Amino acid sequence: MPILRKKLSLEEKDNRIGRRFLYPAIFVLLCIIAFPVLYSFILSFFRWRPTEPGHRFVAMKNYYDVYHDERFLISIFNTFIYAFIGAFGKIILGMGLALLLNKKFPGRAIARTLLMLPWIIPVTASLTAWNWMLDGMYGVINIILSRMGLITTYINFLGEKGIALACVLMVGIWMGYPQMMMMILAGLQSIPGELYEAAEVEGAGKIRSFFYITIPSLSGVLKTSIILSIIWTFNAFNVIWLLTRGGSSTHIMNTLAYEFSFINMRYDKGAAMSVTILLFLAVFLFIHTKMQREDSLQ
Repeated sequence: MPILRKKLSLEEKDNRIGRRFLYPAIFVLLCIIAFPVLYSFILSFFRWRPTEPGHRFVAMKNYYDVYHDERFLISIFNTFIYAFIGAFGKIILGMGLALLLNKKFPGRAIARTLLMLPWIIPVTASLTAWNWMLDGMYGVINIILSRMGLITTYINFLGEKGIALACVLMVGIWMGYPQMMMMILAGLQSIPGELYEAAEVEGAGKIRSFFYITIPSLSGVLKTSIILSIIWTFNAFNVIWLLTRGGSSTHIMNTLAYEFSFINMRYDKGAAMSVTILLFLAVFLFIHTKMQREDSLQ
């Protein structure tokens, strides 16, 4: 007796074809993302150094060594400071510049291009310039401050605790604000102008219009921008490593994991640190996903 097959609709056929096109991408993602994550998780339970043959199971010892390292708590504190203050700094600066660029004035296109430069310039070139400007002996910032009479002795910006963290935070905000600026600018341009005209007729000033029209209209963009900025900044590595290499108590979790793995050649401790970073990021991704679902239901 012949088997009767259900006749597929055109939409189901399209979905089936679409899934087949996704298989190569899923395979690539499994190879370059899922496999390294799984391998790092397994490696974190073994003792593995390139100078020693074989791997020995040590259970949670690598995690114990990492969590009892004197720099671990400092790296967590710095990571959250760098992520949250950096994220809100980018949002505030991006918001101010987006409001400026949303107005019509001569040379707006040129201003928009110039304000995007920190994001366009290659990271290595940008950080090399900042390293030179913040240098404790020959830095141009020290020279300017000295000639203005604001300082009598040169400041080692990248070599003193507290000051070094503030400097890398400033550079991180400077490099990341253009992306936030463009996201907020896109949100501002989607707000109907009739809302502001109606508010003006009702006698509302610019400040009230900002808090009662602009901010509520940008709530979705701002929430997404803040969460994404925190995640991106949490994953930051190049700014701190190229400026201080974690010195002067500026280590964040990523730079400490790199130092464990490639400077100290302790791949097992580096894997344990990487798994710890993944757990923190999973929390932020969960919050981001939950916020997106709530926005879609509204």
